[in-house]
Amino acid sequence: MGKFKPGQMFDHTQIELSGRSMMYALDFAAPADSAEDVVINEGGVITLNDSGNFVAGLGDGVANVAVAHNAPMALFAIQGINDFDANSDEGNISGGVMSGLVASGGYEIQTTEFVTGTYGVNDLLTFGVTTNRGKIVLAADAYSTQHCFGIVSRGTDSNAYNKPVLSFWTTYLPAVKTS
Repeated sequence: MGKFKPGQMFDHTQIELSGRSMMYALDFAAPADSAEDVVINEGGVITLNDSGNFVAGLGDGVANVAVAHNAPMALFAIQGINDFDANSDEGNISGGVMSGLVASGGYEIQTTEFVTGTYGVNDLLTFGVTTNRGKIVLAADAYSTQHCFGIVSRGTDSNAYNKPVLSFWTTYLPAVKTS
């Protein structure tokens, strides 16, 4: 028997609406951290921890403000940790590595992995820290105190599977004030 039950392919999605060049795609591959306790879904926000492994959002217990030596680069998961191209059921040898689109890559992305709310065109986006870790949320204020990785382009809508989606442009705006 397998160890996990994969979701339906339309439950968690990320679509690059524009900006991705297949010849020169700015993406990055790494394993998920073995201690990660939040399920990373396709389209969710991930960063690298000090070991070079993917974690959801900024990782466990990290405040959403800058520290002098740490301005994590956000990535958007191309596949979830429980998708067969990143993991495998018991007895198989596939998987083991995830990949993500790098926030500085200049993409327009549509994702299901955001916290419900009112998203206006040009609103800044950041990561959920605790209860919404790995999800996209509105930045509470200017990027000076929060790491921001996106700017709302088309706002929210429903996709072909009637799932709510958020469309945004990727950017990299690390917080400039330290805690």
